[in-house]
Amino acid sequence: MDRLTSMAVFVKTAESGSFAAAALAFGISSQMAGKHVGMLEERVGARLLNRTTRRQSLTEIGQIFYERCKALLADAQAAESVAQELSASPRGRLRITAPVTFGACCLAPMITRYLEAHPDVRVELTLTDRFVDLIDEAYEAAIRLGALSDSTLIARPLMPYRLVACASP
Repeated sequence: MDRLTSMAVFVKTAESGSFAAAALAFGISSQMAGKHVGMLEERVGARLLNRTTRRQSLTEIGQIFYERCKALLADAQAAESVAQELSASPRGRLRITAPVTFGACCLAPMITRYLEAHPDVRVELTLTDRFVDLIDEAYEAAIRLGALSDSTLIARPLMPYRLVACASP
């Protein structure tokens, strides 16, 4: 059983005064709610709830444990909220590598527009005709021209790009 879930069930049980109310809140059976609390009691080595046929009440240890669990669950919720806020819009560093000709002609103007739309992003663009290893060199994206060899990386075709060599006498 997941310890945070067990703590959340314990807190709800303590607040509502019954396993049935806690079980209803979590969409589980009353027996499963009891098992969550029992697992916590076994883990801490002490009884957390005094149980009667009609009601549960916190023991002295249970009261202290309840307060700490409540704070811990609030911190976990705050951490999730911060992560969701940060991931709501792009931010941070984006490392891209591309061939020199494609990067200079096509990619640079696109990156400029992207940065205008997402000011919290810093783009590090490396233009090189060398085959860059994304994992070893810590790149998030690479533009490659031509056919790709088999790879475990995710590849998406972009727009057609033709390079024409012209000369005069």
